[in-house]
Parts: sequence; C-alpha cells; structure tokens
Amino acid sequence: MILTGIHGSRPARIAILGPGGYGKTTLANAALTHPQVQEQFGGARYFVACESVFSSSALLVELAKTLGILDGGSDASWSHIHAVLSSKDSIICLDNFESPWEQPGDMRHSVEKLLSRITALNSVTLLITMRGTMRPGQTLWTKPTLAPLKTLSQDAAREIWEEIEQNYDAAAEELIKAVDYVPLAVSLLAHLAQATLPTLLLKEWNQNQTKFIQMGQTHKLSNLEYSIQLSIDSGRMRANPPARNLLGILSMLPDGIHTEQLGKFEEILVDMDILSNLRTLQQCSLVHVIGERYQTHPIIRHFCNQQEVISSKYKDSLQNFYINLASSNSSEAQPRYHAEMVLEINNTKAMLFDLLKSNYGNNSKLVEAIITFTNFHGGIGDHSNKLISQTVETLQQRPSDTSVLIRCLQAWGRLYYYASDIENAKAKLQEVERLCLSSPYNNSSLHAEVLTDLSELYQSQGALNEAEVSCQKALELHKIANDVLGQANDHLGLGDIFLSLSRLDEAEASYREALKFHKIANDVLGQANDHSGLGDMYSRLSRLDEAEASYKEALKFHKIANDILGQANDHKGLGHMYLRLSKLDEAEASYKEALKLHKIANSVLGQANDHSGLGDMFLRLSRLNEAEASYKEALKFHKIANSVLGQANDHKGFGDMYLRLSKLDEAEASYKEALKFHRIANNVLGQGSDLHGLGKVHMERSQLEHARSMFEKALAMHKKAHAPVWQHLDQEQLNIVLSKMGKATQK
Repeated sequence: MILTGIHGSRPARIAILGPGGYGKTTLANAALTHPQVQEQFGGARYFVACESVFSSSALLVELAKTLGILDGGSDASWSHIHAVLSSKDSIICLDNFESPWEQPGDMRHSVEKLLSRITALNSVTLLITMRGTMRPGQTLWTKPTLAPLKTLSQDAAREIWEEIEQNYDAAAEELIKAVDYVPLAVSLLAHLAQATLPTLLLKEWNQNQTKFIQMGQTHKLSNLEYSIQLSIDSGRMRANPPARNLLGILSMLPDGIHTEQLGKFEEILVDMDILSNLRTLQQCSLVHVIGERYQTHPIIRHFCNQQEVISSKYKDSLQNFYINLASSNSSEAQPRYHAEMVLEINNTKAMLFDLLKSNYGNNSKLVEAIITFTNFHGGIGDHSNKLISQTVETLQQRPSDTSVLIRCLQAWGRLYYYASDIENAKAKLQEVERLCLSSPYNNSSLHAEVLTDLSELYQSQGALNEAEVSCQKALELHKIANDVLGQANDHLGLGDIFLSLSRLDEAEASYREALKFHKIANDVLGQANDHSGLGDMYSRLSRLDEAEASYKEALKFHKIANDILGQANDHKGLGHMYLRLSKLDEAEASYKEALKLHKIANSVLGQANDHSGLGDMFLRLSRLNEAEASYKEALKFHKIANSVLGQANDHKGFGDMYLRLSKLDEAEASYKEALKFHRIANNVLGQGSDLHGLGKVHMERSQLEHARSMFEKALAMHKKAHAPVWQHLDQEQLNIVLSKMGKATQK
C-alpha cells in the first residue's frame, strides 16, 4: 500500500504509525530500498533519524546533514534546504518523528510548520514514522491514510523467524506467542536463537520476561526494553505525568479496564483524570481498545510490572478493590454487582495471584478471598485451577491452620467437579476427608461440608448407596454443629438421592425439610434448588401443574441468586415438562435457553442433558435427522462428563429413534446398551423404559412370548419407580400381546 501511495500520488505524504517495535522503521526502509523506488528517485532517497531531535531548528540541522548541505560549510537555513529539495525529485523519510513533534505549544506548531514547508514542495515525496496514532497537523496526508500497524499473524511471525534462523520448533512457537507476535520481539528472539536453543530462550523468558530480549546494544532496533522505554518517555507522556501511573495500573490488569467500569475506577483512583490519561496513552500507542476494554500490550505490561511504574498509593487502592470483590458472596450480590464480578474475573485472578506471591499483610483475608473467588469462578464455568493450586502449595510450605488448607483443597475438588473431571475431584475430596479425620481440630461442620460434596459426586456417578451414606453422615455432623444451612443442604442432597432411587415419599419429605431450613437460614440459592428438586419430583409423579409452578419458582430464586447454572437446569426441567404436555414449541424454546446458559456456565453435563432433551423433542416431531444429531451430541458430552445415567438415556433415545425407522436390530442393540448403563446407575425408572422398548421390538418381530416377558418386567420396574404413566403404557402393551396370544387381558 505504501508503494501504491508513492507511485499513485504525486507527491505522496504517508505517515506510518503504530507502537514501538511494530516495524515502522523496517517498513520505511523497505520502501526506500525497493527497486521501483530506487529506479524513480535514484540517489535522492534520504533517511533522517529524528530520535534525538526535539525542535524545529534541530530538525532543520539534521535534514541539512542528511542532504549534505553542511559539508561545504553552508548553514542549515531553510533557503539552502529549499534549493536542494527543489532541484530534483526526492523521497525523504523522517524516522521517529514523534520526538520533535511531541513538544509543548509553540514548539510543536513550529515543527508542524517546517513539515508543511517540506510537503508544499511538489518535488518531495515524504514518509514519516511515528509512535502513536495521531498524524501531525498542517499537512495534507495521502488518502486513504495507513491504519496504525498491528502485530503479525502467526504465519508471518514464523516466516520472519525462519528467515533469520532455521531452528523453529514448539518452543519457538510458544515464544513468539508469548510476545504476541510483535515484529521487533520476534526478530530479536530469532537472532538470539542463532546462539541459544529456543527451549532455553523460553525458560529465560519465563524467568526474565522482556529483560533478555536484546542484542547487547542500547538501540531501539536491538533492545526491546529500550524501545518500550522510548514510548513511555515520549513528549506526550512527559507532558501528562499521571498517564504513567494509569499505564502502571493497566499493566496490573490483563483484561484492562472495561468501558462499563470507567466510573468505578474513577471512584477507586481518587484524583486521577482517567479519560484524559487514557487519551494520552492511546495517542502514544501504549493502550488500545479491544472489545470495549482499554488494554495495554502484554510486552508493555511485563515491562511496566518489572519497572514498578505504578505508585504505591494507587497500587494499594487497586489491591483493596480486588480483594474485596473476590471476597463477595456472588449469590447475595445485586445483578449489577454480580455483572461487575464477571467483568473483572481475569483481573481479580491476576491480582490475587500477585498478592499471593508478595508479602501481603493480611494473609488470612487473602486466602479467604481466594477460596470464595474459586467457588465463584468455578460456578460460572471458569475451571482454571492455577490460583487455588498455588495457594495450596504456599500454605503447605509455611505454618498454617489445617482447617484453612482443608477448605482450599475442598474448593479445588469442587473446581474439578464443576469441570466434570470426576476422578481428580474424587481424589481431591477423599484427600480432604482423610485430613479432616486426622486433624486434631474436630471441626464437625467442615467435615460435614466435605461429606456433602462427596455425596454429590457419588450421586453424579450413579453410586447412590455411597451417596446416601455420605449425606446421612454429613447431616449428623451438621446437627452436632447446630449448622442450619448445612442441614438444609444435606436434606436437599438426600431429596435428590431418594428421587433417583424412586423413593418418592422420602424425596418429597427431604425437599420440604430442606426448604424449611433454607428459609430459616435466609439462603436464596438453597431455596431455588429446593424448588427445582420439587419440580423434578412432581414431574416424576405426573403432577405437571405443580412441576411447572415449582420450576418457575426455582427460576425466580436462581435469578435473584445470580446462579446461571441453576437457571439453565430450571429451563431444562421446564423443557421436559412441556414435552410431556406436548407443548413442543415451549419445549424447544426451554431446551435452547437451557443450552445457551449451560454453555455460558461451561457445564458439559448440562449441555449433554439439553441435547438429549432436544433429541426427544425432535423425535416427537418426526424430525429424525435432527433427533439423531442431538442424541449423538448428547452422548459425546455425556462421555466427556463421565455420566453413566446420561449415556443410558442417550442410548434409550437412539433405541426409540431406530424403532421409529423400523431398524429393529439397531433398536434392540441400543435398548440393551441403555439397560446396561441404567443398571450401573441403579436407575429403576430408566430400566423400566428400556424393557418397554425391548418389548416393542419383540412385538414388531411377532415374538410375542419375549414381548410379554419384557412388558411384565417393565411394569414391575415402573411400579417400583412409582411411575403411573409408564405403568399404564406397560399394561396397555401387555394386554395387546395377551390378546394376540389368545389369553385373557389384565386390568
């Protein structure tokens, strides 16, 4: 585009803008030495280094030197320069033009006036390179103007590396990614790789960050930190000293400052004109707006953090804000405050990590904040465990309260559970239970919480007997500790277990007991989960009006508690209920809303169940291709989530679909696979529906004795599961079989 501008406009005036290290000088040099430019201008190609030029008079001298005017004893007057430049066509590059231009008031005006004199000459083609995003005034720049330079693509960065050194490998790829494909950094690293293996360079980067990316010279093209320092020490930055503090603040925040948070940061950073400082940082290309966030480049961030650019006053204010934010109970937060917690999640994580590595004065407050924050970010689908694992490692290396270590390990186990990493979750929680039992401090409530978590994990794997034992133990310990909220959660867990075991009277009693205790504890999230459990139970009993009311009540409370996962599960429950009522439009809308929310919550199991529900709905609509695709997606996710019950239901769905297609062999195989998994999950209702499906397959084959056996077994299972609708269907099919066999039908 630069060459097009040079040849297309007579004469061209082109400004190459961008941050330091992005290749502005290299690009200008490439243009000056291009064969077409050499042919057009011959020896009248001039490169003027302006890095040490800070006034119009100094610029005049530097230009005169480059033109060779001073060699014969002439002075650097404009008349001499004008005469030389007017004598023939020439191209001039004023490199690092921000140095003379970024001066106060009249000095800048004087520099712009000199530049306009140069560009008024039709014989002169002009290039300037400048750090920042603004072009000097008083000059008509060639249209369209060049956008500020950006980082390289990965492929382009690799090409630069391989042009310098051929040892590009996985470590080299990680290196160029770490420096975010900044041209200067990529080039310097490739040159360093001529003497040092990329694996060793990567290790050095992890230890020293930007410090080692240099080739031994203090020059902007051979020393990354020197190049960054030039931008930070530029005239515009010197004219607005508070901007340096804001740069330090942004360097502590990997996600920068969201536009919605500008008001909040004005409260935190008292006496700072944030908008004015942001404007300065943007003009210097030290900050960019990326997706509604003001962010600084990772390389600049590393450099500023090493240099301690931020003042202690602002650093303390920032740390206090984030540690208080991390300590907040998300389920009790107002929607606006909860949204702020989500917006700031990566910044909070980074701040807590930095505090953990520092000598923060209130260590117990910090660890409590980390535990609360870990439970929060795991609950909204962020399953990264680096912060909590580092916290555990830190606690294990110094004398600390065993109960605090237990709670950290418990939060880590929950994080694995949220991520559907069941084996690691189980191992971590069992480790925590052993610590509880061996600890000299008999903390009944803490031990009970761990047992509650283990019960939930066992239940997800279909190990319902183990789940019940753990939950009952937890309930006894919570009673000893007189822990109302703990007892409420245990009753809720028992309700879920009894529902899975088809002990519906006990399930209802447990849910109602849970609701009573959650109301006493004024726990909104707990009440939401109780109503959701009652919805599941009423749905099983075909009391669909009560089910709908319960799910809607649960949804109301989950919204108040800002629980995305809970809302997703409520929509899924409503989807199941609408499907049974043959309200297929409402069912589809509910399943799709559930799927959207489960994706936001990063819940693999939730997404699996939604796809399974959509499969059932598409099957009802005879949209068999979509049904098959949904069941396949559900099975894929249920396998990832290691959900035995989910896989069982998916295979049952495939069986129903193949039966509709009269693919009897495939249907039989699917029902048998479903039956196998439902038995492992100890799910009586599921086993009954699988046997019912097998009965239909045998009926289609006219294998009446086999069909009769299957329907009788299905009926027995459904009686055990207290499923009246299914019992009616079993009896109906059984009577058809008996009639065909010439036997008396049953009531």
